[in-house]
Amino acid sequence: MSLSIQFDHVSKRYRIGRGIPTLRGLLGRRNTLQPDKYHWALRSVSFELRAGESLGVIGPNGAGKTTILKLLSRVTFPTSGNIKVNGRSSALIELGAGFHPDLTGRENIYLNGTILGLRHKEIEARFDQIVEFAGIGQYLDTPVKRYSSGMYARLGFAVAAHVDPEVLLVDEVLAVGDMAFRRKCYERMLHLLENGTTLVLVSHDFGAIQKVCSRCLVLYRGDLAYDGPAVEAVAAYSNLLRTAASEASQANVPESGALKQMVMTHGAVIGSVHMLHADGKPGFSFVTGETVRVRMEAKFHERAPSPVLACTVRQPDGLIVYNFTTDWANLQTPDFEADTLALIEYTLELNLLSGTYHLGVDLAYADLSRYYDRLDRAADFVVTSSNDVRGIADLRAAFNVVGTQKARTPSVDHVGSTRAEQTD
Repeated sequence: MSLSIQFDHVSKRYRIGRGIPTLRGLLGRRNTLQPDKYHWALRSVSFELRAGESLGVIGPNGAGKTTILKLLSRVTFPTSGNIKVNGRSSALIELGAGFHPDLTGRENIYLNGTILGLRHKEIEARFDQIVEFAGIGQYLDTPVKRYSSGMYARLGFAVAAHVDPEVLLVDEVLAVGDMAFRRKCYERMLHLLENGTTLVLVSHDFGAIQKVCSRCLVLYRGDLAYDGPAVEAVAAYSNLLRTAASEASQANVPESGALKQMVMTHGAVIGSVHMLHADGKPGFSFVTGETVRVRMEAKFHERAPSPVLACTVRQPDGLIVYNFTTDWANLQTPDFEADTLALIEYTLELNLLSGTYHLGVDLAYADLSRYYDRLDRAADFVVTSSNDVRGIADLRAAFNVVGTQKARTPSVDHVGSTRAEQTD
């Protein structure tokens, strides 16, 4: 099977700081470029994809995720390396990209469809499907400059996903849509994958990445840090940032939205994590309904006033089975002084059915701006159940017949209508 995408040792460099204002200045500095005047958005990143394959891309802001999509869609070009994209590609990178604000939604469907390589007749054939998917029928003849960000995303994705692309590139822009629309988008992407479309998806929604993509890249400061199964990517990302937290520059990361990016400072470090049976012995295999203690060792290098503690249980595919935080539970945690070693325990009732699960733990700042430390896969454990039931949780269903009575039997009258008669 031929390759849809070849991304071969690609690097991208951007100039930072003030530009050179004069031709004399340009000529005078041509051979004396200063390394600190440039930013490497990507450094020697390589991957290949075949038809029907899906690739997720995750990483903190500035890691190079959107740069990959812009390079694949030829919005910009690499500083070095080679890129080949075979087949018709469709991209949804920036909100409203390809739309003219003064044109109506109807007019922009034709404009955007033409930009993506469709003929007028092809757009007409898909027009009703695009409008139905976008769900903006009553605003179809309204200039898009009056659309909300959500309406922009609806229309943009609807067009991009209905040109029958051989390669589909999607950025975090879907985050502005509501939950029902995002679900519809993911279902459409899965449908396209089944029909041979190659997908590259950039998102901070790790659950979406694991649902849609079989493979995932983790980028960090322009470098490829992980390339492998999507179900393992979140743990790889967390461990990467945990290691990088020791660098002094990590403390200067802006706090706005940082918790979502899993930024860690290592002001406190999680050590050993054990799951204990009722008798205090550690284990990794438990039975349904068993009460276990999760014992976590944490060393505080700095004073931590009322940190937020959390634990998460996931299935191997990344689905969150249970998520607990002291913040959600409105529990006040104590202050921990610097140079303190603390043993912290959670008590869990494992009302889970048979299967393998991943346990994650973390320590966050009281204002939820950053993590002290986080382990998405602190321990793996197995639950066994004697109940012959299916699912995730044991809801302990009971069965009982509370009474019986004779049912009404239907009869048909002379004109064919049905009426119910009470039987004695």
